[in-house]
Amino acid sequence: MRVASLVPAATEILRFLGLEPVGVSHCCAWPGKPVLTESILPGGLSQAEIDQRVRQAVQAGEGLYRVRTEALQALAPDLILTQGVCEVCAVGPTELRQAAACLPGVPTLSLQGTRLVHLWDDLRRVAAATGVSAEQRIAALQERLERVRRAVAGRKRPRVAFVEWLEPPFLGGHWVPDLIEAAGGEPLGASPEAPSFRTTWADIAALEPEVVLFSFCGYSLQQALHDLVGWQMPCSAPQCWVLDSASFCALTPRVVRGVEVLAGILHPEVWPMPPCAEALRR
Repeated sequence: MRVASLVPAATEILRFLGLEPVGVSHCCAWPGKPVLTESILPGGLSQAEIDQRVRQAVQAGEGLYRVRTEALQALAPDLILTQGVCEVCAVGPTELRQAAACLPGVPTLSLQGTRLVHLWDDLRRVAAATGVSAEQRIAALQERLERVRRAVAGRKRPRVAFVEWLEPPFLGGHWVPDLIEAAGGEPLGASPEAPSFRTTWADIAALEPEVVLFSFCGYSLQQALHDLVGWQMPCSAPQCWVLDSASFCALTPRVVRGVEVLAGILHPEVWPMPPCAEALRR
């Protein structure tokens, strides 16, 4: 089956299932593959500038991404994978309809998971659509999660603020509170399944976090560290960590590694601390 992926999460899931897409999004790290999407935002913007551009586009009813329909048509896929969770992060419904219009009769499958438990549903849906089995792989992921839960069971849960954007601050929602809970922490502010939300540092301080995690959506650890150079946090917390967002910003099998990273930060006495390539204390 020839599968086109319009979002990084779909590409990661295909890789996990042992499948190779014929084309990928502009955010996917798969050299040599045709690129099927592009962003309207120029490079080099600060987080505050990105936020402003995004709000302007949303207010104007404009999409943040475009599908390269000619490239998609040339690949003649049998299936198109996209997502329906966040229009700020990847191709949204409008762009998907445009893509589908250029390939009449080609089915599309949209990832919809917003809780950790929904990951299994998304994996099974993609597996069924592509004719492969996911059960053994899912069982292995679930066993890794269970090992973490057993290790942190009964321990005091640190109060955790998961900062997904810096200027302005956003607290991570959707599956992020589930990841913190599975790792033995108490997530603050955001509710499971509800989207990430804009807040203030005064409100974050009022939550009295014991651990503040900086994991900027779509940013590598080095990119996050760069944006934090010279920046002083307006609230205090006993611990502050900077994370590579790859294990947190999309609902893919990689979030299981995210739980393991968080367990090492929150409970280093019972779980190995993450390597400096994934997390650094600030």
